[in-house]
Amino acid sequence: MPDRSEPILAIVDGSLESLIACSLLERPDRALAWFVGAGDDDADLRRAAVELQADLLGMQGVHEPAAEAWSTLPGGFGESAMLIAAVAAASRDARSRVVWPKNEPDDLGRMMDASDRALLIQRLGLIETEESDRLCVRIDTPILDLPRSKLIDLAVDLDAPVWSAWWALPAALDHRPAQRERAGWVEALEAAGAVGLLDRPRAVPADA
Repeated sequence: MPDRSEPILAIVDGSLESLIACSLLERPDRALAWFVGAGDDDADLRRAAVELQADLLGMQGVHEPAAEAWSTLPGGFGESAMLIAAVAAASRDARSRVVWPKNEPDDLGRMMDASDRALLIQRLGLIETEESDRLCVRIDTPILDLPRSKLIDLAVDLDAPVWSAWWALPAALDHRPAQRERAGWVEALEAAGAVGLLDRPRAVPADA
């Protein structure tokens, strides 16, 4: 049985999905948040969310790798390059697990592609570590097949700070893509009677 308290690298992008994946960790204080969600139009929002979530969960900190190595690659090539970089970084820093918050519950083909991709990159890392005596790194996809309703259930069970998702930050109020994302999640939260998870504690500064 794997040791769930070992040092790990958690891929994060400020989304509710990555928040829940990190909230599931038994020892968030043993995890480094590896921020890869910097898009052209929402980079600042996502970065702010990642830093806030890492602080709330007591994670070791936030590292933002240079995304140029994969951001310009088409389709799955970019995702594969990102995972290779994550596994390499984890191995270098003696972190035996990478948590990838990939979520594809509505498309079986995409779900299988993601699962196969994770296994192939993990196998590639194993080949490298066998030749270099570096630490073998696993890739976990804890929420890969969970539908939105199950993610909401987890958020409720974990009392997750949903209000810290990038689309829920005060700075996202005038950001149209963020508000489209928020609308979908609010509908799901209301259906589960959990819209209160969007309430921001008064103790948190408005600019956080």
